[in-house]
Amino acid sequence: MRARQTILAILTGLMLAGPIARAGEAKAPNPKGDKAKAPAKETPQAKGERLFDEGRDALFRGQYARAVSLLGQAAQADKTKTRYRLYLARAHRYARNADEAETLLEAIVKASPDHVEAGQLLGEVYAEQEKWKQVADVLTRVLTYRHDYPTYHMLAEAKYNLADHRAARKYFIEAIKLNPKSPADHYQLANIYLAGNFFALAAESYQKALALGLHSPVLHYKLGTAYFNLRNYFGQVREVTVKSGKIGSISEQWYLIEPVPGRKDVFRVAPSDSAIYQVAKAVQTGLEDGPDIQFLRTSIYLNARRYAQAYEMFRKLAAAAPKPKDDKRTKEDQALFHYCFAQAAFGVGKYAEHLQFLKKAIALDAAAYQATLLDAYLRVAEQHNQRGDMDGYIRYLKLAVNEAPRKAGAHLKLGNAYEEARKPAEAIVQWRMVLDIEPDHPQRMALLDQIKKARASIPEPTTRKTG
Repeated sequence: MRARQTILAILTGLMLAGPIARAGEAKAPNPKGDKAKAPAKETPQAKGERLFDEGRDALFRGQYARAVSLLGQAAQADKTKTRYRLYLARAHRYARNADEAETLLEAIVKASPDHVEAGQLLGEVYAEQEKWKQVADVLTRVLTYRHDYPTYHMLAEAKYNLADHRAARKYFIEAIKLNPKSPADHYQLANIYLAGNFFALAAESYQKALALGLHSPVLHYKLGTAYFNLRNYFGQVREVTVKSGKIGSISEQWYLIEPVPGRKDVFRVAPSDSAIYQVAKAVQTGLEDGPDIQFLRTSIYLNARRYAQAYEMFRKLAAAAPKPKDDKRTKEDQALFHYCFAQAAFGVGKYAEHLQFLKKAIALDAAAYQATLLDAYLRVAEQHNQRGDMDGYIRYLKLAVNEAPRKAGAHLKLGNAYEEARKPAEAIVQWRMVLDIEPDHPQRMALLDQIKKARASIPEPTTRKTG
């Protein structure tokens, strides 16, 4: 029984495996021979696609030379495929073959002006070579077909570098609409506003760049100059407690101006939205604290009418200035320094120094400052008048008249001063000159009455009788 089951199992297995070959039966011959079938010949299109895929993989692996070779072969295999040449241009660009990339892209753009991708890539290649005119030309055409951020951004940069600030401003504004979180665009737009003296707009754009994370010493400096021109010198001054604070330093969002008398660790401070804070921040973050920065900081104190500090700062700058033969500043810059120093001297009551520094400014740049001398004499004269120093008042009024002999106003002041000093004869002379200079002077009738009155007050000369 067991033997029978074994035989049946063997027969069943043979049947499942297939028919049993008869002993000695020959294998059926192959009419085409025993060799393997030869593969079909590769078409140029298939070859091009294969080389393109291999070349693109090499490009993204960073194998730029291999990518150039493979993509070049792909472009030769199928010259109808623009994308092969586009990627070949990309490979050349990564391989630092700018000329080859430029030639390929120019050909694509010439044949297909609406090929946006090629146009943008060509713009990038031009920009890397600082060919700003070509960048502007190609991207202006691209803008006809696509209004996107990269096009507006590159076009704005090109126009900015071509000093076409009007167009650059327009394109930066459009770029920011599409990408409002680009700090670089806000910064460049702020530079354009600053150059055009749109100081409020410049400050706003610089603030946005800062808020978006762009921090640099130059940015802080430029924001400081924008605030300066907005006359926002110290902002809204407050009193805050700062442990171990130091005058003239930054503590978080405050610039420490001066300590509050009688209150330990309490300082008067300027906020971050002020010129003095941003200039100090520029120095703190790495900008060289050179003469230009020091002069701007001193000018902030001067224009904020903190004359005592400004005068001391100017005095230190003057002491540190190079000798005339070594001074590399222009005459205009030197003249401006002396003019500002003169204003600080006036503010602290040093009137002789005020005129001394002003005359130095005039000697260096008469066209800019000569006209200010008359006003300086009148201001100094008025200070003497307020002190009750009539001799000093008259002395500086005479200098004013000598500086501008045709100014009726100076003669009128001098005439009135002589009258107050009880010198009617001298007063009459000055009042007559007023009427000679301006016959229709608004005070003509009053002056004629004053002249008559002053003449009457002059004692008649005594004459000797002769016999």
